[in-house]
Amino acid sequence: MNRRLPATLRELSECFRSKSLDPLTFTEHTLRRASNCTKRLNAFIRIASQSALEQAEASAQRHRSGSTLGPLDGATIAVKDNFCTRNVATTCASRMLESFVPTYSATVWDRLERGGAVLVGKTNMDQFGMGSGTVDSIFGPTRNCWSESLEGERFR
Repeated sequence: MNRRLPATLRELSECFRSKSLDPLTFTEHTLRRASNCTKRLNAFIRIASQSALEQAEASAQRHRSGSTLGPLDGATIAVKDNFCTRNVATTCASRMLESFVPTYSATVWDRLERGGAVLVGKTNMDQFGMGSGTVDSIFGPTRNCWSESLEGERFR
């Protein structure tokens, strides 16, 4: 996929509607980008490849049959690791919750999921969201995508 990707949800939804792009292809591309981003920037704590592809395939089927769930259907999203997502580990970037796998989802993710959004993964953060430079994460600091030389320690 070497073309410009849709920049807004409205554009993405229109691409799906016109069949110039399908949710599965878009999700595969997003997963590749997330994986590359993680290697370079440490932005993701976990990438949910298998479930994302399953969600994208279900979305693609809905789009083919004309029974979409709305404008979010097939849109990829990543959430901070402090939002509970059913059956996906949620650590809040803390050792204290290292093995916590919720049996429920936060309302915000539940609503996105019911709208057909595809969860790509959980993003890195300071422990419990208490900080500004992602320097206090058990998964290590993130780097700035615009200038990788900006180190988190400078923000303490």
